[in-house]
Amino acid sequence: MANEIRDAFNAAYADGPVGSPTQPPKVSIREIGGLIQGTVDDLDVRLDVVGGVPAEIAALDTRVDAAEAELVDHETRIDSVESLISIGAKTPVAVTALSTTNIVIASGVVNGATIGGVAVATGQTVVLAGQTAPAENGAYIVAAAGAASRSTDFDTSAELLSATFSVTSGTHAGAVWAIRNTAAITVGTTAIVISKAYDLPGGTAQVEVTAARQGHVDLAANLTAMKASTSALALVSDTLSLVEGLSIPTAKMTEAVGSITPYVHRSYTVANATTYEHVVVAKASERGALQLFCNAAGVGYVVNFDLVDGTYSGTGANLVSASMVNLGAGWWECKAVILTSGSISAQIQTRLSAGAVYPYTGDGTSGVFVRSIILRVQNTTTNLFPSSDPVDATFTKVSVTVANTATVESKVLPPLQTIVDDIDILTRGRLTADKIIEMSGSGSPVIYHTVTITVGDAIVFDVIAKAGERTRLNLFSNSGFSFNVTFDLINGTVTGTGGSILALGNGWYRCRVTGTATATASANFQHRIYPASGGQPYSGDGVSGLYLQSSSITKNGGGNILGFSTNYASTYWTKGGGLTVSPNSGRYLGVLSDPASIGGSAYDDGSAALVGKKWTAIGSSITIGAYYATLLAGQTGMVLTNLGVSGSALGLSTTAYPSYGMSAPIATMPTDTELATIEPGPNAFGAQETPLGVLGDTTYATHYGSLWAAIADIRTRAPGAKIVMIGTYSGGPGHATSRIGRVNGQGNTMDQFFKAEREVAKLLSVPLIDIGGESGIGYLTSTLYMSDELHPNAAGSLRHATFCAGELRRFSKRGLFLP
Repeated sequence: MANEIRDAFNAAYADGPVGSPTQPPKVSIREIGGLIQGTVDDLDVRLDVVGGVPAEIAALDTRVDAAEAELVDHETRIDSVESLISIGAKTPVAVTALSTTNIVIASGVVNGATIGGVAVATGQTVVLAGQTAPAENGAYIVAAAGAASRSTDFDTSAELLSATFSVTSGTHAGAVWAIRNTAAITVGTTAIVISKAYDLPGGTAQVEVTAARQGHVDLAANLTAMKASTSALALVSDTLSLVEGLSIPTAKMTEAVGSITPYVHRSYTVANATTYEHVVVAKASERGALQLFCNAAGVGYVVNFDLVDGTYSGTGANLVSASMVNLGAGWWECKAVILTSGSISAQIQTRLSAGAVYPYTGDGTSGVFVRSIILRVQNTTTNLFPSSDPVDATFTKVSVTVANTATVESKVLPPLQTIVDDIDILTRGRLTADKIIEMSGSGSPVIYHTVTITVGDAIVFDVIAKAGERTRLNLFSNSGFSFNVTFDLINGTVTGTGGSILALGNGWYRCRVTGTATATASANFQHRIYPASGGQPYSGDGVSGLYLQSSSITKNGGGNILGFSTNYASTYWTKGGGLTVSPNSGRYLGVLSDPASIGGSAYDDGSAALVGKKWTAIGSSITIGAYYATLLAGQTGMVLTNLGVSGSALGLSTTAYPSYGMSAPIATMPTDTELATIEPGPNAFGAQETPLGVLGDTTYATHYGSLWAAIADIRTRAPGAKIVMIGTYSGGPGHATSRIGRVNGQGNTMDQFFKAEREVAKLLSVPLIDIGGESGIGYLTSTLYMSDELHPNAAGSLRHATFCAGELRRFSKRGLFLP
């Protein structure tokens, strides 16, 4: 892999990355692109294990918040009890309802009236706790008609003091309210204070806290789940350490002497008809064979993994599938997926051997490294074992000892990711350059940061810049390290002591000033816009300027001392003379972003027309989530307005999900949208089960009709927009609903929804980006491109965005954006 990246780099820039701006011919670019893409894909697959980090962090954060909510609830309850004790509260008396809003006693506390969210009847007792005149608060008997009277049980001071009421119905059902007065009450004169004391078991607050526990019965269970999430995060952290080549703590399973079948196991009572995953992260040592095993009736499986060759095989009545993911540095994630056929206590074993044959003769010293042993329900992250560490006492050891140790340092990836990123930017570019814009009228536009320097410091000031409407950049300081150097960003020339300029390609230059500090001082390192001739001040037009990609200052060969090297719009940078900053308004490098610079005849692959296009995205969680949309905007230079809605479908929902969630934002999309995309997503088939309908439907009542209606509504809202449909893909075999091969509640299959997208797009002359049919993302590639059998992981997001970018360039080249 290192050789491939190096060859690609050398092929792209045979004269070095900062030589002549002349670029290789387009044929070479295509070859380089293919090689780079293959290498990047390989890197993405190998790094895919870290895709679970956001989900784990979210799960942990949620559980921590839930625990905090419960602790606050406990504290509130304790405070309430202490408060009630302090006033000598009496046993709660049941009342039908309680109102916290003013009710006219003369006519409102009558048979059939709604009080506290419930219709009351004659003779029932209700509590009024929110009267405009607080002296009216108290317990009343519902009258058949006319004025209500106070309950005879609560019409004296003695009866009212310390009284508590248990509400049985309505808005406050399950809550206990108390009279808080401590001094004698003159009924009808003294303001009576009634407030909530606590919730009975099953009451509103307790229900809220129980829900916050994510289904766990108590705080202890929730904390156990938090520990499981923490364990999973620790595993991801260790994987990242392996990528960097660091040694990590682990365990070694060492076999006993003699004829043995060495293993560790943990018993767990499985639920019937449930899919589980037995997952072990392991690495070969003296032994290279690992076996995941269970022989309990209804949970039978055996899967053998070769930790040297990376191969595996399995059998068993309950085995669904197995997989082996290379984590790098010799580590493998070994997984057995099982579907139970009974509820039984099963002994889940993790075995080692010389060659998957048992028993065998052990030598007492050989073994394998095991990082973690996990049992989980498929598509969840919670470890069902108390610990994932095989050293833990909760694992029973048979003919084996398990001890803490450390892996040897071995890099998973060579330190070439920066080079890969640089090649990608050199060829495709990124919107990572800010435009500094001059004032309107007379002035001296400048942007600078103050740096402390010491006499004798060797200073290097580097700025990467490109001409805009203004073509000259002046770098200046007059304190401690004095310089005044002007760079011509068209001709690549420089005037001034200590200056040098180097072409980087595609109009970008590295502008450098070097020298030695002559005094200890706070120096302003300034970037100044100069007109075509002369210096400052000059008369500006308020719109012209030039582009800065990054600035760096080093002292004595050290690292960059600037805290914000690229974000010139931040307050870190001081702006003067009327200068303003337009962030991310210029594309940094990118051979393909300037087709004429490729060499030979001018060539446009469709990229140029996309740069700066106002793009509105309509879609599901796959659009609004941190998946393809932001990457696609970065790859093309389009300006994104993301109106995707998680869990949504375009049309009618026949399930508990709300209808029209995806189509509703069309009414708010910018009317000057230049490109509108619709990603119908999998929810119409899966979560919402929209009726399929037929070609020719034009309303949101069916899937066919919703596609038609959405396109028509976009056309009405943004008449000048070009509309493109981004097709749906299937989730993996482990996803519950959104996958091929399943019949939904309407009796339809997912391929019928794919067909509807293709037919409506063709009928209405809307270009279709066929993700499901042509991108390679789908049912059989879920482990490569999906984090949860549906939503893209890092590799899937990049593949999705890259495929969409290529299709949009193709559409653009064929005239999509022509009038």
